[in-house]
Amino acid sequence: MKTNKEFIEGIYNKADEISKEKAENKSNNINKIINMVAILVIIFCIGINVSIHEKGQKENIKIEEKTIGLTTVKDFTNFCSIIRNSKKAKNYNQYMEKEDILIETGEINNTTEDSRNESITNTQVENVDEADIVKVYQNYIYYVKGNKIVIVDAHKAEDSSKIAEIRYEEEKFSPSEIYVNKNRLVVISEGDNYKTSTITNRDISTIGNKTLILIYDISNKNTPKEIRRIEVDGEYLSSRMIENNIYFATSKYINISEILNKNETEIDEQNYKPKYKDTVISETTKCIEYDDVYCFNQIDTTNYLIVAGLNIEENKEVEIQTFLGAGEYIYSSEKNMYIAKTNVVYEKGKFKSANTHILKFALNNGSIIFQTEVAVEGQINNQFSMDENGEYFRIATTTGDTLRINENTSNNIFVLNNKLEVIGKVTGFGKEEKIYSVRYTEDKAYVVTYKRTDPLFVIDLSVPSNPQILGELKIPGYSTYLHQYDETHLIGFGYDTKEDGTQITTNGLKMVMFDISDLSNPKELYKVTIGDKNTTSELIYNHKALLYSKDNNIIAFPLATYIRNGINSRVAIYEIDLDKGFILKGEISNQITNYENFIDRIVYVNESYYTLSYKFIKVVNMNTLDLIKEIEI
Repeated sequence: MKTNKEFIEGIYNKADEISKEKAENKSNNINKIINMVAILVIIFCIGINVSIHEKGQKENIKIEEKTIGLTTVKDFTNFCSIIRNSKKAKNYNQYMEKEDILIETGEINNTTEDSRNESITNTQVENVDEADIVKVYQNYIYYVKGNKIVIVDAHKAEDSSKIAEIRYEEEKFSPSEIYVNKNRLVVISEGDNYKTSTITNRDISTIGNKTLILIYDISNKNTPKEIRRIEVDGEYLSSRMIENNIYFATSKYINISEILNKNETEIDEQNYKPKYKDTVISETTKCIEYDDVYCFNQIDTTNYLIVAGLNIEENKEVEIQTFLGAGEYIYSSEKNMYIAKTNVVYEKGKFKSANTHILKFALNNGSIIFQTEVAVEGQINNQFSMDENGEYFRIATTTGDTLRINENTSNNIFVLNNKLEVIGKVTGFGKEEKIYSVRYTEDKAYVVTYKRTDPLFVIDLSVPSNPQILGELKIPGYSTYLHQYDETHLIGFGYDTKEDGTQITTNGLKMVMFDISDLSNPKELYKVTIGDKNTTSELIYNHKALLYSKDNNIIAFPLATYIRNGINSRVAIYEIDLDKGFILKGEISNQITNYENFIDRIVYVNESYYTLSYKFIKVVNMNTLDLIKEIEI
């Protein structure tokens, strides 16, 4: 996912292209093993070794193969052998020259509704929170901006003010996302080893990102106090918070050049062990041993996938599971987390095949336990391609080359049981198109594909073993995000397009209301086009940019339009009338020439909107949209 600064820079790049007329566009009962003292040993039976991770102690008892059904790497010699036989190693001669250059230069690119008086983050699954750059909790606003976190007292609009900030200028990392839960502020940050040490040819295996989880006591909002710090190797992928528990995943890059060019006796194996630290136990950094790293039958990507869980109210060591492999997208219900990674195979520069590898983990009070794995045909679009409903997991994929949509491209939905066995599927729909958005209800899936038009497919999942396409609607443009309004209406956000001969161009953003009361005949009830070809929004790729409250009849999101003298950054605020359509209530605008005034989010507290940008927060009356005050931050 793009950072805010990357998003803003992308707008400027788009503006330059426009001016030159180049516009394009993670339970089962295994967790209870922790409470077992012993298991009766019966004659002639093989003893079972169970992983008992006493989090308040430093001792770790190894998890054996029978516990989770996977073998471990065992030792460094075996580790090197696995790496050398991986698909990436086989492509080493083709790609390594480019990777080595990057290493030397330090440039590895490694529906909820709310009846409260304040807004909440727009998330995929109810009761499963997602980290974001802003959180509103009990009349306080917490906002990540640059190298600091700002806390704003928003009890009364006219008295709103910044009461505290946490700065990271002296730290070698930057905050990226946060959670707020009762008297705990959780900050997710990313550190870069490039900043902490000089990279030489002898230690290039240690380079890469580090993910930090910082937990603060915010009983006193004016003086937040850091009480715990967790550091885990790897680039931050994503996280979820369920009650007091946080689950997160990282991906640690493994540099394979030294392994492929040297014998393992010539290599310092310590450099290749992933590491972590949890200050609730010790300030000492620990290595994850090779005998605690799990591997799959086939390794497509030479990365470590590190999955972790913790309860922020308990002083128990973070639980970690490590795998040779990689992750890309995360979906989580209240009970299970699924991590998916698409693997694409090219032969002689041409697309050959693609599948999506899915890992299932059970979640329980900060414990995260691997369950099973499977691969399905095709590539997924994002986290919304996945869903869990009771005992069943559903996933939507595109078969074929999604970069070059052609006659071999089509789309699928697979239904899997709790063992991740495919029990039902519908395949081959939306030929010559690819998936742009998916939304599931309990027994329905709504899928938008696109190439030249915007087909909305309605798919019945009420019989898991026999999913059926019920209806289809084709309209211009395409939706990149679908949001359920009620049982018979769906809102789509995306781009409006127009066709000029053989060329299709963007004609601005669009918001459309789909009538799905007749599942066999979905209809476009009404739509609104927003801006022109120079207009974009973070909502196009990040659902958390949406402010939505059905109870308050609010739907709002940030917009950015390139204009002659800079960028018009603003938020558009709509009401919804099923008879009249989307009614623009107004806009709150910042005209800017640099990213510091760019509006990241809009939230509300009591009867006021707050728009958040780098330099200041605007407070606006929700009813009149009159400016109440500006808070410099």
